[in-house]
Amino acid sequence: MNFQVNLQGMIELLSKHLYSSPGVFIRELLQNGVDAITARKRLGHRFDARVTVEIYGSRTIAVHDNGIGLSESEIQLFLAQIGSTSKRDEMDSADDYIGQFGVGLLSCFVVSGEIVVITRSALEGDTLEWRGRPDGTYTIRKLEKDAPIGTTVFLTCKEGYEDYYEWDRVMELMSHYGQFLPVPIHLSEGKTDIRINEETPPWSMNSSDALTYGEDHLYQTFLDAIPLKSVIGELEGVAYILPYAVSLQAEKKHKVYMKRMLLSDQVNNMLPDWAFFVTCIMNTNGLRPTASRESFMENELFHTVKDEIGENIKQHMIQLSESNPVLFGKIIVIHSASIKAMAAEDDELYRLFIPFLSFETSFGMMKMSEILEQNKRIVVSSTLDEFRQVARVAKAQNVMVINGGYVHDFELVRKLPALDEDIEALVLDPINFSNVFQSITPAEHKSILSFLELSDQLLAPFQCRSVVKRFEPVDLAALYNTNDEVNFLRMAEQTKDEANDLFANIVDVVIHELYEVPYATICYNFNNPLMQRAMTCQNADMQKLSIETVYTQALLLGQYPLGPEELKLMNKSFMQVLEIGLSQAGDREL
Repeated sequence: MNFQVNLQGMIELLSKHLYSSPGVFIRELLQNGVDAITARKRLGHRFDARVTVEIYGSRTIAVHDNGIGLSESEIQLFLAQIGSTSKRDEMDSADDYIGQFGVGLLSCFVVSGEIVVITRSALEGDTLEWRGRPDGTYTIRKLEKDAPIGTTVFLTCKEGYEDYYEWDRVMELMSHYGQFLPVPIHLSEGKTDIRINEETPPWSMNSSDALTYGEDHLYQTFLDAIPLKSVIGELEGVAYILPYAVSLQAEKKHKVYMKRMLLSDQVNNMLPDWAFFVTCIMNTNGLRPTASRESFMENELFHTVKDEIGENIKQHMIQLSESNPVLFGKIIVIHSASIKAMAAEDDELYRLFIPFLSFETSFGMMKMSEILEQNKRIVVSSTLDEFRQVARVAKAQNVMVINGGYVHDFELVRKLPALDEDIEALVLDPINFSNVFQSITPAEHKSILSFLELSDQLLAPFQCRSVVKRFEPVDLAALYNTNDEVNFLRMAEQTKDEANDLFANIVDVVIHELYEVPYATICYNFNNPLMQRAMTCQNADMQKLSIETVYTQALLLGQYPLGPEELKLMNKSFMQVLEIGLSQAGDREL
């Protein structure tokens, strides 16, 4: 007993689920033609190889090759049996064939109601006609008149697919799939005959010619062209460095050929994730395609080749730093995010790139080489918020702080001591950052002790403690510092106030599970004349108003979100200050 195959069902499966477009029938016919020519060449025949697609006015297409042709027994085996292929016996050898799965011809039934094959084998003399239909029936007959050695496939338009029989559409599909096939590919209609494919693909060009090709065909003036090569994957290619910055999340698309037939121009998994600053054109003879031949099987070989491609790009960048430092620097400026990703992953590239990479610091954007020239003791924040808290004040104290809140910046800075043991890379502690400020004298501290006690009492509900230091700039009355633990606690407290009883109890348990409740810090500036007056003021109400006003102002300056109670405090203190000011100004008669 044999399985019964529903041919119409298979055709629907191919058209709706396997192939991305009905136009793949052009790829399959070109592929069969090139494979047939390869087989005939192996016989030692000398001939001018050629595949021609001819368009007739009756919405008929003929695809002719002067390859090896088919005998009657081969027709029975390869055309009348689904899944059979003339190339399978040699699939695991070093073959030059493109096709492998033996179902390609079925794709023609997607656009044609009948397939007619006229063929004459290079090994046998008879000219044969095979007619196949989607219902699974077929006929074979011997023709009286001899045809040239080779095979011609005739397709007649199926209703709804007229577009695939038009000159422009057929030329577009032939160029798309067969642009770099090793056999001359022609398109003809009437007296018009043009060659579609090019003799030299970009992966066989030198760097200069490859860049010219990219400008002419991809309409981009790329920064550089990196040659790609994988011996194990029998892969050659060129990686074009994009002339503009791209997002880390940008979809990567590369044009990949298999044995010079386009596999897909949407391949997005053949390069390491960090290599998003290049777009590639590649050809491979060694990787195994999936059944649709629109992607590759992701086996061990695939991942090995992927690593090799990544290594190609890395080594090129290393060489470029010595041979063309100007271009190297330009690439780093444009593709800083990608270069940082490479450096974070590879120690060798880290040593190469780190001096040229720019970081946001308390003194503005600076290259790491410039940072290290000024200071071997570096403080790096772990978040963008922490950096914003201290950047202005750190600059005023002449303290170098690097913003580690961007992707990879923190880990890149933390790796600096591995380059030079004299470099110290400290993680910013916002709560204790005020330790770098100048302390006040014991006498000064004694004079403001009551103010500090009042401040701690008033700000305790907000998990904030008070200190007094001298620091720059003078016009800054106070600096509020917090960290993730305090922020979490603040968020939890606010959530508890807004939640139902059950959830509020759960939050309460979480809060009290903490071993020690963390506190933020407000550091009053003793250099600020107004702040000094407030701290030494003998009026307790004015001190209270000063503390509430300065606290909410410090939150706003640090761009911290204010909770409901803090908003009330800000509004209340503002109105009090306004009332005092207006009272002192006096009233004017209306």
